[in-house]
Amino acid sequence: MNVGAVLARSVKEKRLALQNYISSEIPGFDIKSKATSALWAYLSKFIFWNKEITTSFTTTLYPVVWVPSFPWHADDDITAIKILAHEYVHLHDRRRLGLAFNFLYITPQIFSLMALLAPYNFWCILFLVFLLPIPSPGRAWLEFRGYRMTMAVHYWFYGAPPNQEWILRQFVSSNYYWMFPLKGYLSRRFNQEFEKIQQNDLTSELEDVKIVLGL
Repeated sequence: MNVGAVLARSVKEKRLALQNYISSEIPGFDIKSKATSALWAYLSKFIFWNKEITTSFTTTLYPVVWVPSFPWHADDDITAIKILAHEYVHLHDRRRLGLAFNFLYITPQIFSLMALLAPYNFWCILFLVFLLPIPSPGRAWLEFRGYRMTMAVHYWFYGAPPNQEWILRQFVSSNYYWMFPLKGYLSRRFNQEFEKIQQNDLTSELEDVKIVLGL
């Protein structure tokens, strides 16, 4: 067997090890396809700000990780590992925080539902302002934790930082409903976290995933 085949098998084994670890940590964990999901056919009509939500994005709805379609990164195990590790952070945080995770993630837009009380109090119609792309510190914090994991796994495999510009675009674009526009601040925070990763100064979830991957 050639060296390339041995390395490919090793990475595939790491991918399986991570999936097994997530299964052991998250009751009910599963990976499902959006392409065959009636739920996502319905949700995609409302998530109008991200036209690629079903074709290019992996989404966690606890305890299921929804991928665009199967087979999923069958020939790119490192990318699959980076995505799974990112989603594991969300699963971990959701298990730890409970419904507070959901609340943080969809604020402040969730407050627009108060407009439904307008028939009882006309001024409640003002809550519709929350439908605007108002920055979401809660969603940004949760995604920062996820993308820190993405950054760490990339570094462990390649010995270099990932494309930070791509990561920052997720925060300032419509992909996550313009959740945090302060690009300079985010860049500094990610640089700080990358230095910690290089020094092996890891959070508990980063350390756990690194051990599982044997890196």
